[in-house]
Amino acid sequence: MQISIESFKKNKYIWALIILLVIILLVEFKLKSVFMEDANRDLNVANHFLNDFSMMETNKYGVRDWKLDGKRLEKYPQSERSEVFLPFMKIFNQDKSYWAITASHALDPNSLFESIYLTGDVVFNKVGLNNSNEITINTERAIIYPSREFIETDEFAKITTPTSVTTGNGVIANIKEGYVEILSNAKRISSENDKSEQISGDRMIYNLIRKTWMVSKEKNTNKKEITERVKTILRTKRSN
Repeated sequence: MQISIESFKKNKYIWALIILLVIILLVEFKLKSVFMEDANRDLNVANHFLNDFSMMETNKYGVRDWKLDGKRLEKYPQSERSEVFLPFMKIFNQDKSYWAITASHALDPNSLFESIYLTGDVVFNKVGLNNSNEITINTERAIIYPSREFIETDEFAKITTPTSVTTGNGVIANIKEGYVEILSNAKRISSENDKSEQISGDRMIYNLIRKTWMVSKEKNTNKKEITERVKTILRTKRSN
């Protein structure tokens, strides 16, 4: 049986077309499988993570602005948020002092480290030039803005200095401007030179340079604004 050259060529083209169609179908099936896998992926399970990590931001002169260490950093699929477990941050001041910040957990809603929501045994500690604790702020949750050097909380907080213990509801700490402010229900107990003094007021401001407290009578709505910012950040938090 003889097969003409024309017939052979036609069969060759037909088989090539069949093989091409099979390849296209296989690729399409594979792509659909990948898309289905992505669609069914648990959005609350991290797809990227770092253990025992350290990161740092410097200014244009190469001087450290802040440093963040943590036990674990997790990034989630189809979300901009990052979460850090056992964060430890340092914000460096121009005078070589720094703020040491610890918490149980940190949430960054956009992974840009512009605003970080801290929860669980939150501690802000200003360490002086001689490595002494100049002021310590204890609370249960707070937002820190590293680049702005700004801290805020709408929670109850305790502020400890070498000569006093002050408590209140809601705190803002402006590191650049050099003050810490209690927003409501402020109560201060001081002890110095064998003398004790107790002062109460709606708002109190601590000057980080002069290391002095003053009572303020100005009305303040910052606490409500802080609460709204906390709610906004919490909308990005994973569901438990």
